[in-house]
Amino acid sequence: MKNWLRFVLNNKRLLNFGFLYNFFSSFGQTFFISIFVPFWITAFSISNTGFGSIYAAVTVISAFCLSFIGKHIDKMPLKKFGLIIFIGLLVSVIILSQAYHVVFLVIGLFLVRLFGQGLMTHTSATGIAKYFNKNRGKALGVTALGNPAGQLILPLLIMPLIVSFGWRYSLLLLSVLAILMIIPSLWAITPVTPFEAEFTNNNKASNSKINYFTNNKFWVLAINTFTIPFLCTAIFLYQYLIGKNYGWSTQWVAFSFAFYAAFYALSLLLSGSLVDRFTGIRLFPIYLLPTLLVLIVITVSSNKWVFPLFYALLGISSGLGSTIRTAVQVEIYGKKDLGKLRSYISTIMVLSTAAGPPIFGFFIDKNYSLNSIMLGNAVFILLVILVSFTINSSHAFKEKE
Repeated sequence: MKNWLRFVLNNKRLLNFGFLYNFFSSFGQTFFISIFVPFWITAFSISNTGFGSIYAAVTVISAFCLSFIGKHIDKMPLKKFGLIIFIGLLVSVIILSQAYHVVFLVIGLFLVRLFGQGLMTHTSATGIAKYFNKNRGKALGVTALGNPAGQLILPLLIMPLIVSFGWRYSLLLLSVLAILMIIPSLWAITPVTPFEAEFTNNNKASNSKINYFTNNKFWVLAINTFTIPFLCTAIFLYQYLIGKNYGWSTQWVAFSFAFYAAFYALSLLLSGSLVDRFTGIRLFPIYLLPTLLVLIVITVSSNKWVFPLFYALLGISSGLGSTIRTAVQVEIYGKKDLGKLRSYISTIMVLSTAAGPPIFGFFIDKNYSLNSIMLGNAVFILLVILVSFTINSSHAFKEKE
């Protein structure tokens, strides 16, 4: 614990930056946007199906745009890139708050998904991964805690604001809060960080170009990255239907979901030490095992305690994977073009969140049993685990400590 505290205090400026960028990425996350959906449906006279179609479309388009914008973090200082992304987030929230026509709602949703869910998290993870060498795992784990913190705090904050000021002014007030917290964190970053100095001295001299799309390791990373967000988004959306199918009350489903948040946060902290000790490559296939196990368990037992266990183990895989996947990308390809690589991987992650609900919904509409759907996902994850073992450290990037 003393080592953790010393590490955080010695690197508090950059860790604070990474944490806050993950925290305020919540503005573009589904859990946050869902709070406003009833108000938008009423204000713009659109159906639930219509909004779902709009949301899916802007999510897919934002995913592709992310790959073009995200790579520029390799070409400029973190402070400058971070400021540009944050301004984009503010503009998107302001557009949403002032949208009086469905066209501006669509534009606002597209921008908030791009800059919030996509580029804010991308900026945090890429910046942290580039800056740290020896303690990269710890740094990624600590800063990723901004995600569960946002999931816990922002819904509790936004509801009283909506009741008191309405949804439009609530968005503006949260934007002011973001400015008051983000700008000082950006200002506190030293003008030239170690990886920026490396960029200044060596970037022009380096002419290494990797065609990721013809590289087998990239596609193993992509398939692995696709898995957990795909499953989580679908499970979250249909969790009450799952509970009803197994005879569990809505209260029990809500209680069970708390286990996901708790174990997600705990595993984020644990993941840092594990990565620093064993490397991301060694852990890469293993972190999916808890999810594989619980998918099998839920197909053979309908005991109500299975669902808290389900969410706990899913949270463990989610938290571990968040740190491990980024660490693996650096260990295999190095830091030089990490922003470009992560922009592609982030695009795949966002696409997986868009694909999960309709694919699950298709099988549900076709009257497949939930046991069959869960077992099918277990088979899929088993295959991903086996494929993930093909990545090893033999050609991994070796850093100088």
